[in-house]
Amino acid sequence: MTNVSPAKPILFYDGECRFCTAGVARWKNQSAVEVLPVQGGAGIPFALAPDKPMGAIHLVNDHGVIHKGAAAVFRMMALCGDLGGGLLWNLYCGSGWFRALNDWGYAWVAARRAKLSAVCSTGRCSVGES
Repeated sequence: MTNVSPAKPILFYDGECRFCTAGVARWKNQSAVEVLPVQGGAGIPFALAPDKPMGAIHLVNDHGVIHKGAAAVFRMMALCGDLGGGLLWNLYCGSGWFRALNDWGYAWVAARRAKLSAVCSTGRCSVGES
């Protein structure tokens, strides 16, 4: 938790990562959460340096609580009213095996995001697009 509480939740992502940018594209046009690249400096009050690799997306809720990685994804889905978002968030919070599996999966993908970004640079990346 931080000492800073935004007016509405903010999702920070690596704007230099094409895979990351494609992944958050689906949430950019909704009103429940502000979606910002960390490189703009808006993450500084939340200890997110604009010049350091993130390793995971970060969702700062309106109480200053920070969720990272898979937790941020599921919380974001719930806040934005995505189909099944509330159920997935509740499973993540209430089931140790579900949390562990998804944290592992997120970390596995995040560790390979450079290769996934290369695929996105060819114009073939459709992560998060309808």
